[in-house]
Amino acid sequence: IPEMALGLTVIIPAYNEEKNIANLLDSIYDQVYQSVRLKQVVIICDGCSDNTIKIVKRYKKHYLNIKIVTSSHRSGKASALNKIYDLSNSDYLMTIDADVVFMGKKSIDKMAKAMINNSRLNMVGPSHMPTTSHTLFGNLSRVSALLFLDAVSQYNHGSNFYSCMSVEFMRKSFYKSYRFPAGTIADQCYAYGQSIKNNHHGFKLIKGALVIFGVAQTFHDWRVLSVRSTIGDKSDTIKHFGNSVLPLYTIPRELLIRSTLKWLLKSPIYCV
Repeated sequence: IPEMALGLTVIIPAYNEEKNIANLLDSIYDQVYQSVRLKQVVIICDGCSDNTIKIVKRYKKHYLNIKIVTSSHRSGKASALNKIYDLSNSDYLMTIDADVVFMGKKSIDKMAKAMINNSRLNMVGPSHMPTTSHTLFGNLSRVSALLFLDAVSQYNHGSNFYSCMSVEFMRKSFYKSYRFPAGTIADQCYAYGQSIKNNHHGFKLIKGALVIFGVAQTFHDWRVLSVRSTIGDKSDTIKHFGNSVLPLYTIPRELLIRSTLKWLLKSPIYCV
């Protein structure tokens, strides 16, 4: 099959994302697609009560490959993804959270090339970069994220549960091989666990691909995110895969210390 014949479908679960969805769509359509063709962009508006659908419909007038999937009630992200997995027939499928943006014009293509060039890979993901902030706590959150992500990118060559924060780029044979169990909370962790379950080389972090994400601006928001990732997502992952996956959910202390020292030198005020 010629490389350009390989199709990519992008899935965006978007619950009340009126502040973010336009930026993400702009970054997707601004990408240069050399290795795959952008077959379809599916936005799942599951019980949205804001202007998300209205904004997406405006984009749909210009981009005919946009598809909107709506529901009057929230069935849950995992359930919605399962339905799309069943319907999709694309060579590659990429799920992405609506509150991130691609940086550069070749981030998606770099992930596609990695999959095309390595048949052992089930799934790849991009590096993540927190946005800049104009508040003291926002800058504290940003540096905290930077030092943590620095350690994440080094641990197990970037293959760990924290690498799958918001984007999963999968080949057809893989996304057709599993479905999310009812009640799955950490869908990204479940996808990662499945990608390496029978293949230790099933996932790769593509450091040349990059998405940016917003950081918590208040202590309350930071606390909510921390509890969700370190307690909620972790418990959900253990429920599905058992305690044997804990090593890939625990970043070694020495890596965290090394990354902290690195960023202490770069941003001493915010690391203190």
